[in-house]
Amino acid sequence: MTDDSTTTVSDEPETEVLPVADQAPVSQGPATEKPRLAHGIDLIGKYEGSGFKEPPYIARRADGQVIQLAPLLYLMAELADGQHTNEEIAAAVSEAIKRGVSADNVRQLVDERLRPLGVIAPADGSEPELQKADPLLALKLRAALVPERVVNAVTRIFKPLFFPPVIVLVLAGLVAMDVWLFFHHGIAQSLREVLYSPALLMMMLGLVILSAAFHECGHATACSYGGARPGVMGAGLYIVWPAFYTDVTDAYRLGKGGRLRTDLGGVYFNVVFMLAVVGAYFATGYEPLLLVIPFMHLEIIHQFLPFIRLDGYYIVSDLTGVPDMFARIKPTLASLLPWKETSDRVTELKSWVRVVVTAYVFTVVPLLLFMFGMMLISAPRIMGTAYDSFIAQYHKVGHAFSGGSALTGAIGIVQMIILVLPALAIVATFWLFFRRIAGGIWSRTEGNDAARAAFVVATAAAAAALAYIWWPNGNYRAVQPGERGTLAGAVHELGGVVRHRPPPGPTTRTPTSTTTTTNQTTTPRRRLRRRRSQHPEEAR
Repeated sequence: MTDDSTTTVSDEPETEVLPVADQAPVSQGPATEKPRLAHGIDLIGKYEGSGFKEPPYIARRADGQVIQLAPLLYLMAELADGQHTNEEIAAAVSEAIKRGVSADNVRQLVDERLRPLGVIAPADGSEPELQKADPLLALKLRAALVPERVVNAVTRIFKPLFFPPVIVLVLAGLVAMDVWLFFHHGIAQSLREVLYSPALLMMMLGLVILSAAFHECGHATACSYGGARPGVMGAGLYIVWPAFYTDVTDAYRLGKGGRLRTDLGGVYFNVVFMLAVVGAYFATGYEPLLLVIPFMHLEIIHQFLPFIRLDGYYIVSDLTGVPDMFARIKPTLASLLPWKETSDRVTELKSWVRVVVTAYVFTVVPLLLFMFGMMLISAPRIMGTAYDSFIAQYHKVGHAFSGGSALTGAIGIVQMIILVLPALAIVATFWLFFRRIAGGIWSRTEGNDAARAAFVVATAAAAAALAYIWWPNGNYRAVQPGERGTLAGAVHELGGVVRHRPPPGPTTRTPTSTTTTTNQTTTPRRRLRRRRSQHPEEAR
């Protein structure tokens, strides 16, 4: 999984400029003030291929945050070079927009709009304190691993892969590879060798990590091929899962085609990686290499999901020309309430884009709620299964080290660490979700004691409901053989939560006589206990 954009575009509403005669004088700062851009501001220009009725302009701050500016504000930022006074900027702006703008207008907009965004440096010459946005479901704890100059050197090597004839050959190779592998050769022998040689799992893990890094090279190369300059590559945590990322913020200066190429560059390089693996197989005849191919196909499908910040999300965003789709969820839902005034974040969109964004919101919100709900309900089963598997792996590791197989033991330790991640992911997800919602409500209800009291009561009720669902009552039983995990089963499991009973396992026939029950069930249970005491790994 990757997070291919290190920024979130924040909207700045259009600012109305009144005629000079109608403006009240504003006495903030000397008339001869010469505003200048803050350090590191990059004025990118018009947002090409946007889904807005009036295309906005964008600028990038030194911290990587992209700011969306109204045309008037962008024009003022262009003129704020530290050499022009407010009067000179006002005269230039008046000439450009064919409307009267005073020095007081400029001063007011600079103080109230541009400085709070960190675009214009403070009047005292210091650098502004920048507050970076915290977008929903974004990558956290990022650390740059590959510097920008190295990234751009790498992209020069791979740029020929984006020549149109090469793209045609790669896609044709993908079709030929899939037909050969899945319809003629198969992956059974590859799977067999890996299962009979657990050490090969480390090789598989290494190839998966290598393919993820190559995926990021695809985004960077596509960005560079379009004429933009990619930034650093690094790694971070997506909830609790490690993920690579590439700073391709500069792709905002490209048109829609260039941005889409950047979005698709990662999965395109996944295809190139698969073809390289197949080439290595034909050169060596080493069967386990082919098992990487189905994993890569699953990863490509995973990347196309548009419901979290993967490649599919950015593809939808660039197709519609709306930089941050998640930021539109709340205003879009609020616009459907008849007593609520429709937000500018909705009305500023083109008609067809507004329809697409609304459809996207009505698809994403139910899916996210369903996923969060099923995660909440299934948490005891997930934790129970992970614990059961953890204990089994623990015994395997003990047997491996005592038997002198240090490599198998090391693989088992890695698997034990991985088994802890789902439980951490569930806890971290709900904690981040609660902190975001609670923080927003608490700040908005400042001074309203009744609203805050209602929020506290609602939070206590939600905590009680969660305790009711997660309280041990036989519901931490591991997933049993025969359970399928279907949607119908999920609905049935929801009914079990309402009744506060453990979810049922696979159904079995009830013996028709007491004698049969004793003869058929007692002895096998005793044998099973003995087998588990002798071979703890079979307890799964």
